[in-house]
Parts: sequence; structure tokens; C-alpha cells
Amino acid sequence: MIMWEQIVNLAISNGLFAVLFLGLLIYQLRDSKTRENRYQDTIAQLGNALEIVKSVKEDVQEIKENLTVKK
Repeated sequence: MIMWEQIVNLAISNGLFAVLFLGLLIYQLRDSKTRENRYQDTIAQLGNALEIVKSVKEDVQEIKENLTVKK
């Protein structure tokens, strides 16, 4: 926390644009973090869906083999 206080104090001493830049930087870092978390959740969900598709494919293949043997 001390590091952020020093950065804020330095920005304040350098003027309004430094403070605005620092605010924008902090906002961007937080936004990027939440976006990255959403991407990771989406990838996990797609991975689970892929496992379901793989399971269905195996079941269909097994049914095909059973039908082929009975003919």
C-alpha cells in the first residue's frame, strides 16, 4: 500500500494530467483483471462442453458398432 501512496503523491506533485493518467492506468488494470477472469471462465465452460461432445461422440460410435455387428 505504501508504494501506491508514493505513486499517488508523486502524480499529485506533477500536476493534473499525471493524476488523470494514474487514474486511467488504475482503471485499466482493474478492468483487464476482470476481463481476464471472464475469459478464463469462458474457456473452462467451453472445455466442459467439449468433454460432453466427446462423450456423445463415443456413445454414437459404440451404437454404430453395435448396429454393424447385428447386421
